[in-house]
Formats: sequence, structure tokens, C-alpha cells
Amino acid sequence: MDSRLEKAIVEAFDANGPLCRQIEGFKRRDSQLQFAQAVGRAIQSQGVAVVEAGTGTGKTFAYLVPAILSRSKTIVSTASKTLQDQLFEKDVGRICSALAVDADVAVLKGRGNYICKERLERLVDRGLLPEADSYKRLKKIIDFARWDATGDKNDIPGIPEKDPLWPWVTSTKDNCLGKSKCPHYDDCFVNRARARAHEADIVIVNHHLFMADLSLKDDTMAELLPDADLVILDEAHKLPDIGIDYFSDIFSLWELQDFSEEGRLIGKAHAAGVVRWDDVFLDVKKAALNLHQIIHRGLGVEIDTEIEINSIDGFAQSIKEPFEKLIESVLTIAKTFKSLEGSNEECDLFSDRAADLLKRMQDWQVTLTNPSAVKTVGGIPSVLWLRLTEQNVFFSNTPLSLAQPFAKAREKMHNAWILTSATISTRKDDGSADFSYFLGELGLSKETQTYTWDSPFNFAYQARFYLPKNLPGVFEDNFAHELVEATWPLLQKTQGRAFFLCTSFRSMEAIANELRLRMGANFTLCVQGEAPKSELLDRFKSMPNAVLVGSMSFWEGVDMKGDALQLVVIDKMPFAQFDTPVARAKKDWFADQGKNPFMSYQLPEMITTLRQGVGRLIRSENDFGVIVFGDNRLLQKRYGRVVLESLPAMIRTQEFARVYSFLDNPDEAY
Repeated sequence: MDSRLEKAIVEAFDANGPLCRQIEGFKRRDSQLQFAQAVGRAIQSQGVAVVEAGTGTGKTFAYLVPAILSRSKTIVSTASKTLQDQLFEKDVGRICSALAVDADVAVLKGRGNYICKERLERLVDRGLLPEADSYKRLKKIIDFARWDATGDKNDIPGIPEKDPLWPWVTSTKDNCLGKSKCPHYDDCFVNRARARAHEADIVIVNHHLFMADLSLKDDTMAELLPDADLVILDEAHKLPDIGIDYFSDIFSLWELQDFSEEGRLIGKAHAAGVVRWDDVFLDVKKAALNLHQIIHRGLGVEIDTEIEINSIDGFAQSIKEPFEKLIESVLTIAKTFKSLEGSNEECDLFSDRAADLLKRMQDWQVTLTNPSAVKTVGGIPSVLWLRLTEQNVFFSNTPLSLAQPFAKAREKMHNAWILTSATISTRKDDGSADFSYFLGELGLSKETQTYTWDSPFNFAYQARFYLPKNLPGVFEDNFAHELVEATWPLLQKTQGRAFFLCTSFRSMEAIANELRLRMGANFTLCVQGEAPKSELLDRFKSMPNAVLVGSMSFWEGVDMKGDALQLVVIDKMPFAQFDTPVARAKKDWFADQGKNPFMSYQLPEMITTLRQGVGRLIRSENDFGVIVFGDNRLLQKRYGRVVLESLPAMIRTQEFARVYSFLDNPDEAY
């Protein structure tokens, strides 16, 4: 590393340095300094570093300080809006102020988050609204677009996220008029945001936008994000799951719904007498509904099912005619708009959109009428599957690995990369960190520089890991009853202040019912599904003796510091079952390579998720509490040792008295 940058990083984190002096509550930690030095080395070498940093390490400061000191153009991508807001509104400013360094920071979101002035004007001019009372929300949007500097729709209060107005006042790449045709191009909110991103020193994005940009780079298309010297991917354990969709080939009937609604209004507004627009687009909807019914009733695919297409008997023959009719209905629209070319810019744009959609549907027609021939997407082994819901059919040709496309796109970016999370490794037999699964998922070389720093919190003092004796197997009918029975005395001791983290909705409902049978008016029970997640968490914090029961969405991204949470009950190991087409195909793919699918795929995935759930308990050096774990396979199966070694170094026990006394007096129990 450049000696000047090395010196600046060391001085910044010194016990008498600017961060400790200027930022209230900041504490110097050796692991944080070492993390920052690793980032500095990656910046200098334009290398890749994978960093696992336990809760409390201070990874945000560890990667931002060297980025700011080195004056690197930096993109920071994260999975959660909470961290995005924290970085933008708090952390960057505090660091810059402490270090006496100026750094311009910007947030960039996907196109659909910004109001489109041109589409807003056209909607007002047409006077055709999606719902009778849409005008009430439209007035809010008009006033907001007139005075707001960013045009971020998320800043408008009182309009639901799924309001049917949003598609009409925001744009997509398909309906954007572009530089040559849009009169608002120079003051477009999307273009302003992208211009700000190009000017800024630090650009904060989310993983969805980042992966979309990376997939476009892979296709040598226009880029969404500016070039950068340094890319930081926080919450990196989320990347494989988020990224896989962006490298999949996808088509759904919902696309036709949006296409039809927009085309119908455009046609009626600009070419009212050419055809009976309502009827033309009604034909598309009827053809789509017919295809849905053929798959559901004709082929017997149940609603809310994901299924590999090759496993559906008679699929290709059954959908041949309905899919042809669907294409014919879109072809009619494409020809109609083609005949209107030159009459109106909006019609011209929709004509191009119709032609693109028609081409994609024709490609999918070839795929669906010979599904057994589909083996790859982009040269990567893939699985062809569909998801059926009440109103939609979602088709996907999904690659079984993100490694090759991710690596290919990343190699085009000659810059430094930092991938970090609290949970991206498992443990080897000797207790050392094993990053092989994470590296393999993202196509990173085995020689990639990896680091791991445990949490600075004293888990042996602050927490206990309790596996109650004599619990039935997790698949026994009385499991929920016995788990709650074993936990109930601890709940009474902590007076609630507990999370029950469940691996399925079925388990969640069973445990919630058991708790209801025991709880009186002195407890407050918060169950996922009864209210939005944020509302449930607010209720948990504010109500006395609260107990929250939730499924997988509560296993991460929840930061409950202090006395509000003292007990986390986990029903069982969160194994992802081989019950989806992608999971089954991936299992077979691992086996075909001579690997054990359980050890190479299912176990590492489970451990990552479990570590996130366990991580809800201790969020600061002043927290204390108990993890109650209900899965006795931890002691019965050979892999249990790997699981235990991958968790924080808590004192483990099966003795109820030891846990109860710990909750009664942590200092004496230590």
C-alpha cells in the first residue's frame, strides 16, 4: 500500500486520532483498523478482497475511511434501505467532518423510483386515469414534481407502493422517449440522478440496481452506473440470490397486462378512430387468460406452484395453440402501431415496444414448444420452469450458477472490489474460516484475498446457547407444543422481550397458537402477517412484555439493541428444501460434478441463514440474552459440529437452571 494512504488510515483510527476525538461514541478497534488497511491494499492493487466482519466490528467506517482518504470514486451497494439511508444521511458526513475531507455523496435508484415529467404531463392531458379516484393521488404527484428537486416517488406520503397510478407517471427503458424526443430530457429526474452519480465521489445504490448494471455490462449494452475506482458490496451474502434473476431469461403474462393497459390508452388518445382499441387489447387479455387456464385446468398445475416445465406431461402440445393465439393478438397490435409510424412520437415508441415484445414472445414460443432442448442460458447450465399464481404465469430459464456471468462482467471493470458481510463463511474442521462456497457462487478465484474478524462483543459473557433436553424431533406433531413448553419459564422470566424465528409459515402459526393458549393480558403477541413488518417491530419496541413470532423475513435486517430483546428462539435449522425447480436442478448439477449436494450447497446456505438469525440477539456490547434452539439434530448429526463452530462463541448448555440463572444475574452466571 502507498505509505501515505497507510499512514493516513492508521492516524485516522488512532486512539487519539480524529475519529475518536470528533465522533461521539466512536471506539477504536484493532479489527476495524485491519479491515481498513485491507481495503487500502485492495485500492492500491486494484484487487478483490472478501471480508467477513462480525457484528460490532464497524465495517461501515472500515471501508468508508480508506475510500474517502484515497479520494477514490466509490460505488457502495447494499441490500437494505436502512443501510443506504444510514450511509447517505449519517456516516459519510460524520467521517468527512472528522477527517476534514470533502466528499460528495449521492444516492442512485432504479428508473422506476423517479417521476417522469413527460409521462405525467401526457397522463394529465389525456384525462384517462386507471381508477375513478386516481385524481386525488395525481394532484399530490403533480405538486411534488413541480417543487421537488429529486423526483423520488418514495418521498411522496400517502400513496401506496402498488398504486396503479405509478406505472403511468414513471418510465421504463421501453417507454422512455430518449434524448432526441423528450422535451424534458434536460430536466429529467432520472437523468439528474445519474448526472449527480457521475459527479459524486461516493454513489450509494442497492444490489438490484448494481446487478442490473452488471448484467447490462455482460450484454455490452448501455451502463446504468458510473465507472468507479472502488466497488464496495456490503451485505454481500445477498448477492447470489438477488443476482440470479438478472442473468435469467424471463417472460410473464404480467408484462402483457402492463403492455395492454398502456397501449390501449395511447391508441385512444392519439388514434381514436383507427381501430376499436378496447377490443384489440381485450383480445390480448383473453388470449393470456386462456393460456393461464390451459396450464392450470388443462395441465393440472396448481395455483401458487413452481414446477419444472419438462416434468409437465403434454406441456408443449397443450400450449402450442394458445401461445400462438397470444402471439397473434400481439402481432395485430404491432401491425396497427406500425401503420401509425410518423404520426406521433408516443405511438412510434409504443410501436418499437410492441415489436420488441413480439420478438421475445416468438423466442419463448420456440423454447416452450421444445422444452427438453433447453439446457443452458448464456452457456450456463440452466433449468426451465414456471410459476403459476391466481393471475399470472411466470416463465424463467434460470442459470444454476451466477459464477461465470458475474465473473465475466466483473472482469471488464478494472478496479478494486470489496465484498463484505457478517456471514459469508462456514468453518473447517480446524475451526478456520471456509469461504469456498461464497467464492464459488460468485466466480471468484480460490486465490482471492479473504479476511475474517470475529465480533468484538464478548459472546461468552453476553449470551448463552440453550438446547433444551428431551425435545421431540422437529418434524414430530407435538414439536411446537414442546418447544413453547420448554421456553415458557424463560419467557416469564424475561417478561416477553423475545423473538421466535421460524423456518416456515406453518411452524410460525403453530408456535403462535401455542403462545396464545398460555398468554394472558400481561403479554403482547406480535405475529407476522397481522401488520406490516415495520409496524410489528414498532409495536414490539413500544408495548410491554412483547413477543414477536415471525418467519424468514425477520431473520436479518432487524437491529434491536438494548433490553427490548433478551430471548431469541429458533425452531430449527433453516435448511432450504430441494422443493423448487431451481433447487432440485442445482442439487442434481452438484451431484453431476461429483460433489455432495448437501455438504457443498444445502449446508453452507443453511449456516449463512442461521448465523443471521442468531445475530439478532447481541447487537451491542451492553446486550445480553439467550438463544433457545429447538433442533436436536445439532447433536445427533455429524454436520452439527460444523454448524456449532460457525456460530459465535457462546457458552452452550442443555441445563435449564444455568440459563435461568444467567437471565437472573448475568454477572454471577459468567
